[in-house]
Amino acid sequence: MPHKTRLILFYLFVAAFLMGGTGVLLYSYGWRFSTETRMFQKIGAIYIKTNVRDAAITINGKPYKDASGILQSGTLISNLLPKTYRVEITKDGYHTYRKTLTVKPSQVEELLNVQLIPKTPESAFVAPTKGTRFIDATRSADKMILQDAATGIYYLYDKANASSTLNLSLAAANAQRGLKIKKVMFVPFKPTQFIIEDATGLKLFDSEKKTVEVLLKGSLATWGMQDSTIVGVELVGTGARPRTQKAFTLNLIFKSKALLDELNARMATTTVITALSTTGSGSMAFSDTAYALSLFDPKTKTIRRVSSNVTSFTFSPDGKKLAFVEATGEAGVLFIEDFNGDIRKKAGELIPITLPQEKPVQTVRWHRDSYHLLIEWTGELAITELDDRKPLNTFPLISGFTDYRYIAENDFVYFIDNKGIHTIRIER
Repeated sequence: MPHKTRLILFYLFVAAFLMGGTGVLLYSYGWRFSTETRMFQKIGAIYIKTNVRDAAITINGKPYKDASGILQSGTLISNLLPKTYRVEITKDGYHTYRKTLTVKPSQVEELLNVQLIPKTPESAFVAPTKGTRFIDATRSADKMILQDAATGIYYLYDKANASSTLNLSLAAANAQRGLKIKKVMFVPFKPTQFIIEDATGLKLFDSEKKTVEVLLKGSLATWGMQDSTIVGVELVGTGARPRTQKAFTLNLIFKSKALLDELNARMATTTVITALSTTGSGSMAFSDTAYALSLFDPKTKTIRRVSSNVTSFTFSPDGKKLAFVEATGEAGVLFIEDFNGDIRKKAGELIPITLPQEKPVQTVRWHRDSYHLLIEWTGELAITELDDRKPLNTFPLISGFTDYRYIAENDFVYFIDNKGIHTIRIER
């Protein structure tokens, strides 16, 4: 072979080696050639974690195997060029989950809380009842307090004796003559005892001993329960319009009362608080007679105005988010702490819940995972996700009910219709 030919072949092999080696090196560092952009781009990935096994995953129409199992909780789909992808997750008997994700170079786009909801949730009839509204329930829903909206009478439903409903209003009045319930809740650690508000303050009613004990005398603007502690606002002063309101806590174990001085020092005195809720970390949300929603931060000792006109609000189970419904029927979520999950949000950010159904929202309640929300319209209930990436997956649960209560411990929804109490399980 002539020397010139050998030299040409040598240079060709060297060029091929350099090109091949460079290609291998680029590939190992996550670079791929895109036929769309005709450029080398660094790849990204999508990680998907669902609440059911063996779901079918497709990305831009291409199927991928669900890799979740005993050793792996989710599915990592790698080698994806930076661009927008349409993700679909399906399983027989479940609503289809859809999401549009934008993959970025060297980053993993995550779907960590995919809830596949059955098209026909398992349902069961629990018991007939005289009540039309849920007032309170024990953690396991073995006992519930209901109220007949027409008569105002409170009833106690006991799962152990489902055929009989106790007239709680009558039982309390028999224990103390003239005792009329304005508001009632279970004592969390003893479901045979109840906290009752009447015209004179708060009382402890024991349904077994048939006794009534005074806990707090005075006029109350609002109160609720946080574990074994009552958190409320009392009105102090004389006359038809009390001039001072004071937030307080009342420990049910030690029967001790304490004023929330830091909150009281910063509360406006021009309107009266009408609803109050708190978290284990000490954050407090409250609305007033002007329907404004505010949040008290115990760390900075400041009050932030969240919305000027709300009808209801609730903290997430993890205490890191606050959901609320405005008078216009729109819903939103305020992030109290930094959130680094499926989406990334900073403390103080607020996002609207842009539902596909153009109906005014009545109430919002949190699912136990602190990521999904139960949305109520008139006679309809759906579940949606906390995600501002499109589309927002919202799936129907029940309809034709007068009231409902979600029990986080077993992930059941209890609802009342004209036949009695029913239940569905959100997950199979």
